[in-house]
Order: sequence, then structure tokens, then C-alpha cells
Amino acid sequence: MEEPVRARIRRVYTEEGVYFITAVTHHRHPIFAQPDEIERLRATMRLVKELHPFTMLAYVFLHEHFLVRLGPTTNISKVMHSIKRNYTLNYKAARDENGRVTLWQHGFWDHVIRSERDFKNHMDYIHYNPVRHGYVTRPEDYPHSSYMEYVRRGWYEIGWGHKEPDYLIGIDIPDL
Repeated sequence: MEEPVRARIRRVYTEEGVYFITAVTHHRHPIFAQPDEIERLRATMRLVKELHPFTMLAYVFLHEHFLVRLGPTTNISKVMHSIKRNYTLNYKAARDENGRVTLWQHGFWDHVIRSERDFKNHMDYIHYNPVRHGYVTRPEDYPHSSYMEYVRRGWYEIGWGHKEPDYLIGIDIPDL
């Protein structure tokens, strides 16, 4: 029997590297379908940035995909452990829960960005994801991603992603 993907994952630590991250909720429970939980995750990430410096380059709060650049004093494992742990603590505190709560699947999937093309492909993957999963028909209609920020910056034009870009067809992220 083949090992699950997460058992075969070997982390590559790159100082101040740019990483594409996928973190998945336990049993893919749609915790972040609720706006208050998205705000709780954002608040948690702001706190974690102070503890383990990183810069959020792109995101979609759906199946939690991020592009981050690490600060010089941390690594991706510390950042992700801190996000998941602190979010869980904040979630429990908001509900006055004391018992064990499992919100996240074990581990996370990461990919070190190696080129400008790799960066663009992962940025596009993130921003097209709500369309791919049927939440919206156009990326600009999904409010919990960095897509519109990049439209404002001129990286995308409205109309991008109204159909799946050919280079994204068949790209799939391993299941955790």
C-alpha cells in the first residue's frame, strides 16, 4: 500500500523564500464559509506575522492557498504551525470551548517558487480557484482573495479568469 502524500513530504527550507502553501480544514469542513471565521483567520495571521515574519503575496480563503515570502528569522513550518495552532485557540476561545477541537488536517503542502513563471502560475492558480470550485463564475466576484488587489495594481484585467487559462488545466495540488 502506498504511503499518503503527507508521509512522503520532505520540506525544503529556503531562507527568505517564496512559498505556495495549501492548508486544508479537517474533513474539508467549510469553516471559512462564514465571514467571521475569515476575519478570525486574518487576525490570527496578522499576529503570526509579528511572531514569525512573512509577507502575504496572494491568498484565497477557500481551500486556504497562500503565496508568502518568509522573513529572515523564520521557516515555513514555524509559520504554518503558528497559524493553525493560534487560529484553533482563537476559535475555541470565541466559543468558550475547553475540550479538544480538530480544525485542520495534519500537515500542509508547500512548494518553493523557483522562477517568475512559477510565481505567475501559482498566483493564477490561487485567483482562479473559486471559479474552479464553482463558488463564483468570475474571480472578481469572490470577496476573500487578493485578486481585486492585483487588478488595482494592473497585474490582471477584469475578464481574466472568465474561462480557465489553458496553462492551469490539469494543474492539481496533492490531496493531504
